[in-house]
Amino acid sequence: MLNQFFKIIQEAIGLNTFSFTALFYMIIRGIIAYLFGITLARFNKKLFGIRTPFNFVLLIMLGSIFANAILNASTFLPTLGTILFLILFNGLVTELAFYFPMVERFIKSTPSILVKNGEIQWNNMKKEFITERELLTELHAQLHTSNLKEVEIALLVSDGTIHFIQKKL
Repeated sequence: MLNQFFKIIQEAIGLNTFSFTALFYMIIRGIIAYLFGITLARFNKKLFGIRTPFNFVLLIMLGSIFANAILNASTFLPTLGTILFLILFNGLVTELAFYFPMVERFIKSTPSILVKNGEIQWNNMKKEFITERELLTELHAQLHTSNLKEVEIALLVSDGTIHFIQKKL
């Protein structure tokens, strides 16, 4: 019984098919993918620094694609080519967003006013699915107050965070 259990564990974790050669090749592919990723990141600093839904989706995709590059030897070079294409495509879309405000609004969206002069803008809150409790929690965390009368404006920005501007006294 115990012997059968250990046999199942060995099969489940791949001990019965383990090969140092396969491990060595995966390590080499991992190092190449890592260096490739670092090189791409050096030339696209905004990808990791500016939080937009577009960049977030791209980062998730790149993580998944890089994992495939490391695990699958037969598609290693096409996978790196796909990553290069996506990074170049991201650069093109970023450039288009710079020159065409309509593209920028589509990619990054426009901020939504949640509070104006201390008054909650309920239509925008409803449109963005932000509850009053969520708004007040963020207000307290950022400005250390629960009094909306101290807020000149609160904006929901494209990265999903709420920015508060306090009234000047």
